[in-house]
Amino acid sequence: MNNVYSTKKQIIIFGLLLFILFIILSAINVFTKKKERAPVQSPVLIITPTQMPTKNETLPSDESGILLPTYPPEKGAGVDLENAKVASSILEIEKLYNYLPFAYTFKSTTNKEVSIVIPGKESQVNNWTLTVNIYDLDYEVKKGDIEYDSMKNTFRETAKYITDWIAAKGIDNNKILFNWGEQEYIQNKSKEWLNN
Repeated sequence: MNNVYSTKKQIIIFGLLLFILFIILSAINVFTKKKERAPVQSPVLIITPTQMPTKNETLPSDESGILLPTYPPEKGAGVDLENAKVASSILEIEKLYNYLPFAYTFKSTTNKEVSIVIPGKESQVNNWTLTVNIYDLDYEVKKGDIEYDSMKNTFRETAKYITDWIAAKGIDNNKILFNWGEQEYIQNKSKEWLNN
């Protein structure tokens, strides 16, 4: 009898332990699911009117450094999208979207290979400039350095190749406002090379 009583006691204890284990696993499952279901807060986009640049900021300009027309401060002071120069650029770039994205390795007469990447519509910085990236050039080279003229000539030759490619598509590349590169130092060096 004692033996039967002891076996029943062991079964009851074993059952209780299984029940406690089940409760613990259920609790863990519930808590992990709550964490998974917790609403993810997406960032809030706050749109404010564009303000005039401070003395440390610059107004938008085209590849030659000429300031683009902007709205007056009461209209937000952003780029004037209704201006003929800007509107023409938008129209020509829209015609080019069918051929983008574009990637090509160009070999210049300086025997330098560069990679050209023109992103598709969704990756362009804005709709009034065409962002063109030319990789494998040293944009930090300074005037007087041995490689300066080689880099400048390779860039200019590559830019000519790009504008000829655009013209071959029946698009007026003279109306397009180019954004040569995404980083400011590349844009500055590109302007320097195109204007010298």
